[in-house]
Amino acid sequence: MAASLLIAAALLGACVCAQDVPPEARIESFTYNGAGCRQGTAVGDISVDGQALTIKFSEFGVSTDEQLVGKRKFCQLSIKVNSPAGWKYRLDTVTLLGYARLDANVKSVHKVTCYLTGTPGMSSFFVEKEGPLDDNYEYSGAFDNETYSVCGPGGNLNLKMEVRINNDADPAAEGVIDVDTADSQVTFEPSHALYVIKFTPC
Repeated sequence: MAASLLIAAALLGACVCAQDVPPEARIESFTYNGAGCRQGTAVGDISVDGQALTIKFSEFGVSTDEQLVGKRKFCQLSIKVNSPAGWKYRLDTVTLLGYARLDANVKSVHKVTCYLTGTPGMSSFFVEKEGPLDDNYEYSGAFDNETYSVCGPGGNLNLKMEVRINNDADPAAEGVIDVDTADSQVTFEPSHALYVIKFTPC
């Protein structure tokens, strides 16, 4: 029997109903780093029961007004998930939300890459858009590979979230992308979810 673990990190997404999750499954710890989440620009807290991780970011956005470093940002999250003996999990789908204002000829790229410590290979989700655009966005889809964790305890879930903006085709054109990071959450409960994780018996 498969079960769903809902993870929303960095961007809040659509409501998804979880099936049974192994009772021992819990979030044990996490670290973050990157140009979009430099140390001191994010605050995180794991609930007492280990069922939810809430992270708030303040610098995860890009703009054509910035130099190269301000046109491309990423945030690397490493999350230690306790996967009980006899179970393994994989990332299944992702939902990205935010706001983008792009002039004509300005391009935006959103990419999420996942790898699991101790498991070869990785999976990713990629979206590219071109202006004109001035609206909130919601991009959803499946990861390109079914990369499973090791069976049972051990290993971390590693996520690299990237956002880029490019106006090389017309340097006078402008654009900005504001990643929706006001209240980011990792949780086992049915909630707004960025990532859907499928648990499967080994």
